[in-house]
Amino acid sequence: MNLEEAANIGELLGGVAILVTLIFGLRQINELNKSKESEASREIANLLSSPIYQSGLSILVNKLSDDFTLEDLDKLDRKEKDALNFLVINTNSIGLMTFGRQLSFKSVTRFIQPINVMIGRRFRTLVEVLGNNARNQGILSVQTDPFDWAIWLLDRMDEQPPIEGPAHEIHRNWKP
Repeated sequence: MNLEEAANIGELLGGVAILVTLIFGLRQINELNKSKESEASREIANLLSSPIYQSGLSILVNKLSDDFTLEDLDKLDRKEKDALNFLVINTNSIGLMTFGRQLSFKSVTRFIQPINVMIGRRFRTLVEVLGNNARNQGILSVQTDPFDWAIWLLDRMDEQPPIEGPAHEIHRNWKP
């Protein structure tokens, strides 16, 4: 083997090493993205299962009608109002983080779409009533919507294909 052939082999091996490094790097990025999505899904699940979020959902379902007013909210006690505020503020944060691609849209949809189907109309009413109340108190300008990312999120959920049916039926043949 002469010097030129050795240089060519060395160059070829260097190219292969770069290609292997690139493939490894892409695999690591893919694994990191999966890990981040899994972690974000866990965080959403923890938030949605928190007692105060659940309380907010329960109040919206059991104590308020589809077309409730500020006067109806005034009848609630402080803890109930706090739970509703927690519900709206955190759903707004989920919307904002989804838009910023910090949360996987697929994961968010799995969690939020069923909630939207159940109470989307009441949730929208809650956002509207809270926004109007803040404007009436001079806290917000007319152009400002304080929880617009929550509405944005519900709008995206409305655009998704309908839920096909109960998960226990759709995925009954799933195997670990």
